[in-house]
Parts: sequence; structure tokens; C-alpha cells
Amino acid sequence: MSMAAAERAVWSAWQVRHDRMRRTRRHEMKEHAALVVGALRAMEAKQADTGQVFEDTARMLLKIAQRYGEGRTLALLDPEDLAGITPVVNREWVRLAILGGVVVGAAVGANLLGVPDSASGPPIGIVSLITVGVLCGARLVGADLIDVMRGQSRK
Repeated sequence: MSMAAAERAVWSAWQVRHDRMRRTRRHEMKEHAALVVGALRAMEAKQADTGQVFEDTARMLLKIAQRYGEGRTLALLDPEDLAGITPVVNREWVRLAILGGVVVGAAVGANLLGVPDSASGPPIGIVSLITVGVLCGARLVGADLIDVMRGQSRK
């Protein structure tokens, strides 16, 4: 059982729940989210051991969901649940930097190859879509990527 969807929800929970906050509070929220994601990953690593882990995982996810629903984004798990957990580092910025580098590289490469400006848009878009698909994996649906290229939205 993968916890990737739960991890993404925890990483962005404080941003979704709160509009504006002080910088120190934002730092606390990020630290707590890193600890909670660390606890989720530790629970995911135990899955091969016993069936009891699935019940513990369900309890943990329910506790996180209930506290998120109550607006307690700085207390998604108790300190006892986070004891001995190493915080996880969010490396989403690395994906964005790679994506930016590939898109700029595709644009510069098209220019160096002498592709006319009117014809360079589609290849750059295709390279961008492929890169987003590789970097984001299953988080994006292929049909959504095509809609992004067309400039449309199904929502």
C-alpha cells in the first residue's frame, strides 16, 4: 500500500488551510509536516511485518484526517506518535528546477538548431509534457497533460 497520496496531502495541508501566516509559524508548519510524512514513511516501511500494521496505519490516517478537518494542522499527530521520527526533506523544488532547466534547454536547443520561431512551440511543448510526465509520474493523468498543452481544462 503506497502512502504517496497521503504524503502529498500532508505536505500541502497547511497551505490549503491557512491563507497568510507569519514566517515563524510557516516554518513550524513545514517542520510538523516533515515529521508527519516521516511517520507515514516509517509506517509504510513496516507493512511487510504483520497485519497489525494495516490497522495502525488506518488509525494514523484517520487521526490525521480528523485533525485536519478540525483545522489542527500543527497537531496532525501527537508528540508520542512523532517520537524517534526523522523529518523528511521536501524536494519538490528540485523537480521544478529540473523542469525549468529542460524547458529552457529545449528552447535554446531549438534556437541553436535554427528552427523557426513559429515551429518551435510544439516541440518545446512536447518536451515539456514528457518531462512533466517523467518527473511527476502517476500524480498527473495523461489526458490532463494533453489538456494543458491545448490550454483547456475539463474542470
